[in-house]
Amino acid sequence: MNQKAKQILQKVDVDKLPSLPHVLLHLLKICHDESLSFSELANILRQDPGLYARVSSARHRDHCDTRCNTVQQQSGPALTLEQMLPQLGINTIKSIAVTATVQQFFSRTSLERTDFLKQHWHHSLYSAIVAESLARLCHYSNPNEAYTTGLLHNVGQLVLETAYPDKYTIALAQLSEDDYFHTLEQDEFDTTHQQVGAELLKKHGASSFVYDAVLYHHENVEHILDAHPLVKIINLANMLTSDYFKEQDQPVFDAASQLLGLNKPLILEMLEKSQERLKNISHTLEINLAIDGMDGETAKQQNAEDEFKQVQLAEQVKNIALLDSVHQHLSRIKTQGENQSALLNVISQQMGIIFGVSQCILFLYDAKKDQVKALPADNQPAQLADISIPLTSGRSLVTDALLSKQACHSFDAFDSDKNKLSIIDRQLIGITEQSGIICLPMMMDNAAIGTLILGVDKTRYETLWKQLPLLMRFVNEVTHTISVNMSTDRSSASGHEETSLLEQKIREVLHEVRNPLSIMNNYLGILSYKLDSDKPAQEDVQTIKSEIERIGHILNRLTETETPSDETSPVDINAILADLTNVFQTSLFASNNIQITLDLDERITTLQTNANALKQIYTNLIKNAVEALPAKGKLMVYTQDYVNVDGKEHIELSVSDDGPGIDTNILPRLFSPVDSTKGDDHAGLGLTIVKNLVSELHGSISCRSSDKGTSFRILLPK
Repeated sequence: MNQKAKQILQKVDVDKLPSLPHVLLHLLKICHDESLSFSELANILRQDPGLYARVSSARHRDHCDTRCNTVQQQSGPALTLEQMLPQLGINTIKSIAVTATVQQFFSRTSLERTDFLKQHWHHSLYSAIVAESLARLCHYSNPNEAYTTGLLHNVGQLVLETAYPDKYTIALAQLSEDDYFHTLEQDEFDTTHQQVGAELLKKHGASSFVYDAVLYHHENVEHILDAHPLVKIINLANMLTSDYFKEQDQPVFDAASQLLGLNKPLILEMLEKSQERLKNISHTLEINLAIDGMDGETAKQQNAEDEFKQVQLAEQVKNIALLDSVHQHLSRIKTQGENQSALLNVISQQMGIIFGVSQCILFLYDAKKDQVKALPADNQPAQLADISIPLTSGRSLVTDALLSKQACHSFDAFDSDKNKLSIIDRQLIGITEQSGIICLPMMMDNAAIGTLILGVDKTRYETLWKQLPLLMRFVNEVTHTISVNMSTDRSSASGHEETSLLEQKIREVLHEVRNPLSIMNNYLGILSYKLDSDKPAQEDVQTIKSEIERIGHILNRLTETETPSDETSPVDINAILADLTNVFQTSLFASNNIQITLDLDERITTLQTNANALKQIYTNLIKNAVEALPAKGKLMVYTQDYVNVDGKEHIELSVSDDGPGIDTNILPRLFSPVDSTKGDDHAGLGLTIVKNLVSELHGSISCRSSDKGTSFRILLPK
């Protein structure tokens, strides 16, 4: 164990790892797109070690109790982002993006640091691509694990650079040979980036194989000849992607042959393809690296481009603050019982403050009549309410914007021939008393909500059109508020008075809670940065952030119309049970002195099922058992493969205890919502949830209980 590495990690954790402004700007652009997909997010997040580490850590916190961060999980960095992101949710990813952006803005900036971050990013991503290619060439079972380990193998450098900014950058600048890199680190910091990186990943859920691969990526070849394949892949990938590697370096090719049985022509072909892939990513993110022989003018231009990225990042931070203000203003409307005209007044007010626009007209979509209808504000002619436009292409810019889901304006047509505009568009321009209009579509989950019209002169239009991404983010905030109000209105008109009132109240509460939660989470990132050296305060901040994220996940479940249980993947049941049991050892079991015995059938490999549902089932059963058991109670958990039921194979999961048993009056309605015997704080829903989840997994659950204990038996079809 490296105590110095652990001490450093108490000061700098994944939540402080820096990322290049170039990458953050690209991520923010994707996050602000209402039609964003998990695949788009995964594509950018897996290209940056700092961001990937943050996401992986967030997933690990979500996977286990926040007070058990050192519990080793088998589903750490090897888990694909495509699997992580749906579990975390879009809001969590947006929060990570915003927090990382704010921290990067408030952190120190210099040409030397930007150069370090660019070089680190380049080497890390190149290593990831090469490691994945090596894994495929040598038929390693998990190329994705090789990629993510390659991406994070030097993450310890980011930690050391953040902990010792000036000292570390100077030390790096003095290096002349890569071989001396970790030796110099040991002398300067009493540890190495390998040790720091390995401890960081272990802390946030990495498997022992990933830990070893990071720890030994500078080890001599003869020492790792018989090591796990992942260790050999990452070690070789690091050598092949070093700045000092040349095609003439025969010892590296000898190492490739010794470690993985790969010859020189195959390695050179693989490197050529990897470099092309890296070049394409660099071009997309607009990341230009310094190269040998670069003239002074080119270097100066490159520095100017990097500084401009920092300026753009500052603009994004300003926009985040502005939109937080919009959040707060819009959230007050419904709670104060104000009507839709009040909403228009707030929209106009905020448009004036942020964009300098004083004239706005709102059209809302009527699905029954398939048309948009104008909604006048207090300062607008009441006759506006008489205007409605069918949702047909070519009738108006108002409907064209909504149909195309893209902003449009009148200025091109007006400049060439104003008669090209429809009469209604010309009337709307007249009502705003401006020279033209901008039409902004309002969409929520690909459903039409309406169109917001801005009356502007040509000069203002030219300015606003350059700010279109921010304009659309503002419109999305408005759209969300209107969508919530429309949903509650439809609910109130449904005729089911009691149910609709409850649904309305739930939506109102969710709308009110989400906004301050989002704001709190963003500013906790800023607070964390300001409390840099205060370890107890940092721990408190992280606890609050984790609880906010957990509240967000619970709130999201209230509005889910479909269960996610259909989302299946190959699941190692035994690993999930073992991991969760480790978590319970220091939480549920420790406080009650409960003893647990695991008997897991090693013949079970994987089962195509829903991992989250399985975790929830097991957690509820264990929690129920612990609450029923006296001190020093005993739990027995076992799994069994090849259980035959009516000629079909099943896997069995059993959870038994030696408690007092279940009341015979409760047993007949055990899996239905009942009045719990545990007191006022319990709703008696735990086993109902379990039964529903088991049914959604196409399984069955049964219970046996007596005064000698209770046993739950679950059968899941293979």
